[in-house]
Amino acid sequence: MPLGVEQAAIVTYGGPRLAVAPYKWGVAVSVRIADVIEKPDRRIYDIRYLVNRSGTFDLKDYLAAEDGRELAALPTFEFTGDPQLSKDLDTRIQETEEVQVEVGGRYYEILAVLALLWIGWLLLLIFYKRPKPTEEQTEAEAKPTSAEQLRAYLGKIESGTIDTAAKAKMEMTLLQCWREELSLGDRQMSDSLKQISRNSKTSESLKQLQHWLHDPSSSVSDADIAAVIRPYTMEAAP
Repeated sequence: MPLGVEQAAIVTYGGPRLAVAPYKWGVAVSVRIADVIEKPDRRIYDIRYLVNRSGTFDLKDYLAAEDGRELAALPTFEFTGDPQLSKDLDTRIQETEEVQVEVGGRYYEILAVLALLWIGWLLLLIFYKRPKPTEEQTEAEAKPTSAEQLRAYLGKIESGTIDTAAKAKMEMTLLQCWREELSLGDRQMSDSLKQISRNSKTSESLKQLQHWLHDPSSSVSDADIAAVIRPYTMEAAP
């Protein structure tokens, strides 16, 4: 994930109440707990985190118990910071320094005219009588649909290759599908989770998903989760 961009994770934990670990100078990840949903036997946390430097980190390293107890069985959630820029500062400065070259004979003027003519010809070739794509087509090409994403996660579950990061992304995608199914609109995630957990269509599926993700001793199998997400892998009719 890119540096400086806040991400979200939903963590279900039945142990002591979680809090953000005390801040240390130079910490690689900034963490905050946006919301907490209380359940009889567990709590559901909406955790936001922001990576400050490159490397691989575990979210649980930045959490602690409010009462100081040890966090037993807290699930691992690893992520990697991407610095985007791969070159060091000196190299980038050298590449952008101005270089003086004296060339006579109106070389630059002729080169600029030829470049403009070439660009104009290229644009004409690309866009002449070409139908303009609709906004829906542009958005569909830019980002895979929820059904496409869930099909990919289903394949990983069936092949036994799904990892922790993919599970977290699959959870967020499935929650978004349930939000749309229940017409929850732009409500906050905490409110949406309450509605999903109370609705007869989604409550049992949410319970299975949470046990599969966060309870190592759960009897929920990969096949059970595959059955939950399979109906959402089909594209909606236009």
